[in-house]
Amino acid sequence: MIKFLRHPGLVCGLVFMLSACASYTDDIKVVQTTFRAGQYGEALQKLEESPLKEQTRNRLLYFLEKAMILDRQGQRDESRKLLIRADKIVDELYTTSISKGAATFVFNDSAQDYPGEDYEKVAIHTMLAHSFLEDGDLKSARVEAARINSRLNEINGFYEDNKNRYKEDAYARYLAGMIYEALGEDDSAIVDYRAALKIYEGDYSKIFATRPPDHLVVALYRLLIKRNRGDEAKELKTRFQLQGPKLDSKETLGEIIVLHELGEIASKEKSEFVIPVGGEVVRFSFPVIRRVKSQYGRTAVKIDEDRTEPADLAQNFDIIARETLEDRRGRIMAKSLARLIMKSQMTQKAGKEFGPLGYLAGNIYGAFTETADTRSWILLPAAVKVSRIQVKPGNYDLTVYNDGKTSRVRKVAIKAGDVQIIRDY
Repeated sequence: MIKFLRHPGLVCGLVFMLSACASYTDDIKVVQTTFRAGQYGEALQKLEESPLKEQTRNRLLYFLEKAMILDRQGQRDESRKLLIRADKIVDELYTTSISKGAATFVFNDSAQDYPGEDYEKVAIHTMLAHSFLEDGDLKSARVEAARINSRLNEINGFYEDNKNRYKEDAYARYLAGMIYEALGEDDSAIVDYRAALKIYEGDYSKIFATRPPDHLVVALYRLLIKRNRGDEAKELKTRFQLQGPKLDSKETLGEIIVLHELGEIASKEKSEFVIPVGGEVVRFSFPVIRRVKSQYGRTAVKIDEDRTEPADLAQNFDIIARETLEDRRGRIMAKSLARLIMKSQMTQKAGKEFGPLGYLAGNIYGAFTETADTRSWILLPAAVKVSRIQVKPGNYDLTVYNDGKTSRVRKVAIKAGDVQIIRDY
């Protein structure tokens, strides 16, 4: 055991400095709390008062968090402008400057401009698509839905080795299919529904705990029947054991689709330990997202008090965030090891030049500054569920349930063959 650890005053000082290093989550916890309570005006005020606004290295997060607050306030034009600015920052930060890159080795990863996790770069376009849909702008929403997977392709092309398992987004293809169907472009909808189903049956089921949504399978079946693709429809019906009135593909019916945004995504935390190595204290600190079992209350739509249709899970941002961070763990550890070696060299040099006090100062500095980067987009929803219900033409009272609460009641007018997409949060 190294000598200075036997000195209680120095130990207490070191512990104090380590505990004083507040994480990003700690800095804006009050923003998250007020946002979660629906107090959006106060959340915006607290965000503007937080250190985040003035920190250049956190400008991406500032735009993302503010965009979500403005969105919930109904200021969707301003929210979309911020999301588009955030997307441009993502492009700018693909290549880190030499000076900022060097700072991450001397200090820690929090010293660099936050470039966004891969799922966050993708979720920008999911939120943009949802925002456009709330305003009824189907064509702009379709562009953003397509941008989701093109952004993923760009990201994975950036990694030569250890490519992410999050390489295709099933919900993006499902969302694009719904938009095409609402636009009356049935053949394009079939293409995207097929692609979505394939991804859900593959990586989404195996890695992200999201099975193919029942409503997706039924929607694909109905369109196949409508477009006279009987053999494919029959195979789909047999494979998924489809039955019941939901399979009706009459053009005299309309459909209401509700996209439910649920909760707030899990935050990053530090996972760390301190060990003595030779005459030094070495602190290992890594960001983690704890594994939690997401349980949501009743999420559904109800028509005129007599018909209720539960929602299917279509996107689980919580699990995607955790798994993409795990994919990045090897890169994080390699960089951390290189940084620890450099700090050790600095400590040894300080000891030679300034004696025991220099060595002690270098040792404390190395342990104090080695802390995980826990920054993340904390106001992003945790999940998206989708409800779909077929109705005859007419006017309806639609009640929407979101995580056990009645989020809203609205009047809906449906025409024959009409597909209306409604956003809920």
